[in-house]
Amino acid sequence: MTVMKNQYQKQANREYQEKQKLAESISRYYRDKLRELNLKDFSRIKAYLESYLPEGNPLISREIIFAHLDFEPFTSFLAEDKEFTVVSGLNPSSPLHLGHKVLFDLLLFLQKLGANIYIPVTNDESYLDGKVASLSESRRIAYEEIIPSIIAFGFNPKKTKIFVLSDYPDIYNFAVQISKYVTNRYVSAIFGEGALDNSGKAFYRSAIQLAQILLPQLAEFGGVKQSLIPVGIDQHPYILLARDVAKKMKFIPPSELVFKFQNSLLNPFEKMSGSKPKTAIYLTDSPEDIRSKIQKAYTGSVSILDAHKRLGGIPEACSVFSLLYFHHPDNQYVDTIYCRYKKGDIRMDELKKITSDFIIEIVEKHKKAKEKVGNIDEFLLNKPLRSFL
Repeated sequence: MTVMKNQYQKQANREYQEKQKLAESISRYYRDKLRELNLKDFSRIKAYLESYLPEGNPLISREIIFAHLDFEPFTSFLAEDKEFTVVSGLNPSSPLHLGHKVLFDLLLFLQKLGANIYIPVTNDESYLDGKVASLSESRRIAYEEIIPSIIAFGFNPKKTKIFVLSDYPDIYNFAVQISKYVTNRYVSAIFGEGALDNSGKAFYRSAIQLAQILLPQLAEFGGVKQSLIPVGIDQHPYILLARDVAKKMKFIPPSELVFKFQNSLLNPFEKMSGSKPKTAIYLTDSPEDIRSKIQKAYTGSVSILDAHKRLGGIPEACSVFSLLYFHHPDNQYVDTIYCRYKKGDIRMDELKKITSDFIIEIVEKHKKAKEKVGNIDEFLLNKPLRSFL
């Protein structure tokens, strides 16, 4: 019996050490990216925003927003209560999932601070990357699923403009103009040859994506202005390219706000992905599906209960806890769960139930809001672009 107990303890210790290493790898990844990409740490801006916004925001207080590039001008806009411009979008290959929700929570927060939001829905990219079978399928998903779901978050139609790329052909004219300022060598150096394996991808990444980012600086939208682009770290190359092209076109280089990935359910070192259904919780999932996915998710707890009570859990390496960390609005509640989990005072089955109940609640609430979305036309951008022709 003693030999078997020792074996279980050694197994639990090894498991715990592996999860510790994973947590350290995740933390190191973001630290290394800051240095590698010459981004600025968000901590100084965070301190300013927390003093300026006493009600706080989990995206800031939990350091989900962790880096920026040239964000300083926006602190002046906030202090002077001025409007500002934000651009960020997505491609419609599946229903929205909780990873997308992180972005739209951020956009909604920025809109409440005074942002005019532009949201490109890049159905052309979905098709070029092979995520959907046809352009028409990506267009259908955009209008039937993505746009109503975005509106359901509660955006202000007077300060939000959504556009589906294939239905806004004027932007392709703008992309043609931009393409003159970008060389194939430069694009290949930024994205790698593998990212440009067909002519459509090459034109999309070198010009169409930049046209979306620089669009608000056209005369039709008030002319040259400071703009902010919230992105995940994998989108940073687009911002570098856009800043370079903006200078050549006498625009203001866009600023960047970088947020952390919502963890994959199966591997917290990877991001939740709509093209990998087992890694994601969609905003269309049933309660049964949500419970099943969370039940199978990777955790920061060792598999032996007695050892979990002795060693505690590792929240930083837990895809279940990350769902609370990214989405629960109550900082004190999340801190309490964190501490109990770290000490081993809360069992994994308890944490899974708590998290499942909470995620089901926010998904069902979103579904009801989406059902109430009616005519989407007031959100759609259809202004002709003629200033550069």
